Amino acid sequence: MRLLSNGATRVQVAAHEIGNGVYTVVGQMAAEQLGVPLSAVSVEVGDSLLPPAPVAGGSNTTASACSAVLKACEAIRRKLAGPAGERLEDQFKRLGVGAIEEYAEFIPPGAPPDAIKQLYAGKPTLVGGAQGAKRMYATGAEFVEVRVNARTREIRVPRIVGAFAAGRLMNTRTARSQYLGGMIWGISSALHEATEIDRGTARYVNDNLADYLMPVNADIDQVEIILVPEQDDFVNPAGVKGLGELANVGTAAAVASAVYHATGIRVRELPIRIEKLLDV
Repeated sequence: MRLLSNGATRVQVAAHEIGNGVYTVVGQMAAEQLGVPLSAVSVEVGDSLLPPAPVAGGSNTTASACSAVLKACEAIRRKLAGPAGERLEDQFKRLGVGAIEEYAEFIPPGAPPDAIKQLYAGKPTLVGGAQGAKRMYATGAEFVEVRVNARTREIRVPRIVGAFAAGRLMNTRTARSQYLGGMIWGISSALHEATEIDRGTARYVNDNLADYLMPVNADIDQVEIILVPEQDDFVNPAGVKGLGELANVGTAAAVASAVYHATGIRVRELPIRIEKLLDV
């Protein structure tokens, strides 16, 4: 991380933007901790020449990257320490430098001491959850309303509600968007998606979006997301927990349970299609 006397900040980390919002949350963390405008922060990711980050999966990007950025910012602030209210430009003049650069590493609780060394070698380490001295899960609950047509057995989900607690939310807008997409994906998994294989030729039958069923706007009605405030000072310096997968892991189970309540048929293999309810 590099900070200039005019507040311009550059953050570099070899994380990847795959819809996890890493540009936004990393920039926010740097701006917040250094007291500079978000517009003054540039974020560089996605290059193996940058300081390493874990894989973009397992709900760990925000927690790991933001924790490392937080530690780098703390190191910069220690160097800038001066009289209260002193301008940033004057702090740099006092130090006699034109820029301050800091490199920081974050090793999560339970990870081996050589985790960063292994990360530089391309071997990420994922910890947390049930490992270690404390449970470090994000938690959630989902509730769905299901309607099954008495004649055609068509299934509709007119309403779904999810409540989630995932530590500190760096950006409530992007978090809500991820939950929204995850819950809709969960409905898709429960009722539509299936990979069809021709066993005679070992080829995929539905290998395009014309044949692979996914929900459209008409399939999704009311989606309500409740962000439950939570503070966890143990999980990592940023207090962030992963939420990428949290939104959809319970959706299919909730839909299947609601279908059971409506029909008396317990479906244990997804997707839940009309033919599985024909003997009602």
